Amino acid sequence: MESKHDPKATEYYKKSSLNMNKPKYVTNMPHQHALILVGCETVYGVHMTQYHHEEHKYQMILELDLPDHVKTRYQEIRKTWPEMPIILCNDINDPLMVPDLGGGTRRNFDANFFVGLFPLDLLKPEEEESMHFFPWSADIMKPVMDEVFEVIVKRVVLFRPFNHQELLPEYANYVIWGEGSEAHMTHWQTAHKTSDKYNAPAYGPDYDHIMSLKYAPDWVNPSLLRAGITVSVPSIRLRVPGKKRKVEIPSTRPFHYNKKFEVLYRGIGQPYEVKAGHTFVFGPQVSTSPAVMPVPDPSDPKNENPELTLFMAPAPKEYWAEQRLTTNVKDETNDG
Repeated sequence: MESKHDPKATEYYKKSSLNMNKPKYVTNMPHQHALILVGCETVYGVHMTQYHHEEHKYQMILELDLPDHVKTRYQEIRKTWPEMPIILCNDINDPLMVPDLGGGTRRNFDANFFVGLFPLDLLKPEEEESMHFFPWSADIMKPVMDEVFEVIVKRVVLFRPFNHQELLPEYANYVIWGEGSEAHMTHWQTAHKTSDKYNAPAYGPDYDHIMSLKYAPDWVNPSLLRAGITVSVPSIRLRVPGKKRKVEIPSTRPFHYNKKFEVLYRGIGQPYEVKAGHTFVFGPQVSTSPAVMPVPDPSDPKNENPELTLFMAPAPKEYWAEQRLTTNVKDETNDG
């Protein structure tokens, strides 16, 4: 997700591939980034992607070391709201590039974490239109901890820059990883380029999906699970047979809590069974370019929010910034 520009990054931005067809020097602008926290005993951060912003064109999973008091608070919130997305953001005064973490150039950063997503239908008009809108900025959301804290990256589980020539597979691919009794899944995204040379670049549609499993599968070696394995999900078809470019992105989260489903290790062979835990993020709304965003079917009874293509639990009001409780332009609580 985008943040306000850091003045120190201006020169990087001028040289970046966001502004030049052939940059003389390829780099990213240091930014704030959103990592979805998963796991209880072993804590991971999963980077939220955006295909149309150079700074966020990466899938990344990090194993993190949080200060003891922060980890305790995180575990308390996770126990209270099991399906609530908990978002770790590097501090606005500590901007960084995703490759800084993925490549090991940086092993620590200052951060705070947030609970849920501010309701998108209550945003101010200028916020909805801003390309640099950051949902967890201080004027929108209240951080959990009173002060920023240091996060240490223990190891990189996955670091994957997008290649826009990569095409969607016929069936959805996922990464499964974890430690001990805990395991998690995230969708293997493609960010394929859809637009032609006569139109502005557009990427997708594809979707982000970050979830936990109910428990670690007993059919995979613990060392492989810790490193991460790749699987296909035959119940999620992404391309329509016989139609070269026809793409079908699921309009609702495909796995509900406690639901069993089958996966194919490396996309081949006989299926294995896993059981779904909680989903924290699902949908194309954040990742996919607006020009190719799928239009949800409001008549679909399975659609949990027919006006949005995003499943991400809203933030409890206790975690809204103070001014949002009293001055929000669209605050439905002021309707009388």
